[in-house]
Amino acid sequence: MKSLDISDIIPVAEYEKQREKRRKAAMALRARRLVQLGDKLALHFESRETLIYQIQEMMRVENMTGVDAILEEIEVYGAMMPDETTLSATLFIQVTSDAEMRKWLPIFTKLEGSLALVIGGEKVQAQFEPGRTREDKTASVHYIRFALTTAQKKALKKEPVEFVCTLKEYKEKFKVSEALRKELLADLK
Repeated sequence: MKSLDISDIIPVAEYEKQREKRRKAAMALRARRLVQLGDKLALHFESRETLIYQIQEMMRVENMTGVDAILEEIEVYGAMMPDETTLSATLFIQVTSDAEMRKWLPIFTKLEGSLALVIGGEKVQAQFEPGRTREDKTASVHYIRFALTTAQKKALKKEPVEFVCTLKEYKEKFKVSEALRKELLADLK
């Protein structure tokens, strides 16, 4: 997959004119790329298009026009780009009340090692970006990757696929639809 560069980005004023159309397309794309593990965990799989949209939105919100600032955003979001062997997702822990946060954020400190993509019965553990979890609590947003072998990539084309959370306090599964399978396979090109 081609990496992100400055030519992918349009100026804020031009983006503003196209925003509603681009936003509608981005939300439809995000919906196709969503893995909802129960009511507390959501994985949004990133693609070139989703990352460009996020950069454009950040530029809009921050009224970003300087080339250096835009290049910095491209570098940050570019690190989340999937490649020919790795899927990339943003994991959201969906808790909003103080009571839910006090209950669930300490439990979700154990997510590393408990979240996986299962392809034909073979587990691919999620690799978490370091520094987002402490001993007593975790961030509500994580950046994760799933590194696939050549055999796993091949199996992804035809074998049953699901995402699982195996935490004792939060066991959940999500069966991958054919539409999502196609999206994920496109990321690996």
